[in-house]
Amino acid sequence: MRFMLVNQETPRLGAACSACARPLGASYLRHASLQARYCDYDCYRQQTTMGIFRLYGSSLETITVLSAISAWSLMMQMSAHSRSLTEAYLRAYDLLTTEGGDG
Repeated sequence: MRFMLVNQETPRLGAACSACARPLGASYLRHASLQARYCDYDCYRQQTTMGIFRLYGSSLETITVLSAISAWSLMMQMSAHSRSLTEAYLRAYDLLTTEGGDG
């Protein structure tokens, strides 16, 4: 579990959302391990999504990682495509040789 919904518990005076700094109401979200408080799920989701990109020290590292992921994804698609073409060729070749074609 990453977060818990706190209902009907007013936080201490002056408590604010960790993402947008709005004051917290009677119900809010609290991150389970960090104990950070968020006014709603949208703020929590935005903060955790942005946290993924903060793992890397610079924007160059982020661009490099995203480029590597993109290249890996393209390579996997091309590999699957070439494998299916090879299997189709081999099936057609086997069909021609079993029926006595020009093989």
